[in-house]
Amino acid sequence: MEQYIKQIEKDGYVLIPGVYDASTVAKLLSLCKEWYEKTKSTISKDVPYLNVNQPNIYNLQNKDVYFVNTLLRSVEMESILKHFLNDKWYKLIPQTEPNYILRSYGARSSNKGLPLHIDSFVPYKGDHVIAMQCAIVLEDQNINNGCTTVVPGSHLSGQYASQDSQKDALPIESKAGDIVIWDSRLWHGTTDNNSGKTRWSIVATFVRWWIKQHFNITDNLPQDIFAQLTDKQKSILGFCSIPYNTENEGIDLKRGYDKIFDDVSQYKI
Repeated sequence: MEQYIKQIEKDGYVLIPGVYDASTVAKLLSLCKEWYEKTKSTISKDVPYLNVNQPNIYNLQNKDVYFVNTLLRSVEMESILKHFLNDKWYKLIPQTEPNYILRSYGARSSNKGLPLHIDSFVPYKGDHVIAMQCAIVLEDQNINNGCTTVVPGSHLSGQYASQDSQKDALPIESKAGDIVIWDSRLWHGTTDNNSGKTRWSIVATFVRWWIKQHFNITDNLPQDIFAQLTDKQKSILGFCSIPYNTENEGIDLKRGYDKIFDDVSQYKI
């Protein structure tokens, strides 16, 4: 694991081969295609520029518990995320457990190429990472079908992505079942998908516990999925760091597993 961590520190990303077996990948891909057909006509037209006209599925944690269980079972992913994102001052959850949270969880295929960009919203220099992306590759990715490209070391630049650096961008060619993890400050994009076929991958963004989630996960997770999750999984989905309504309910935003309710409806205002 140490070599993966060192590569992320140096280059901003790492590819970990063969994390998921063929049967797991096949089930994830089948579920993604099923949910894309179910949801594509219901998604808001108010989407970020980078997502326009790109096949996307949002909020996988709400769709099937298999998405949550499969994402969070990777030992490699958890070890890396704990190293970079765990808050050492979060005492109510043991440091051997994650105290980072899931910001967003979706799947996407690829049509047109994406320009170089960062996912940390602001560039900055320093050793303290605040957000990381983890992509589970469901279909082989190569230059012809829209693979991810990265500018190694750009996460340390303290600058927004420059399109002049396209010449320095390296393609990450990967196989189904691989995981790619990167520091959200890394300049990255994709090539055009010229294959005429899909190129699905699942992308989860993890952040430090105090960062705002993309969607209101804790208020909208279906009860049947909530009931099947472990305390650790619920914590990663944000149930240990929900803001209190008023100071009469509580003040410390860092909560332990003992503050997790049994019913998701208890979190609703």
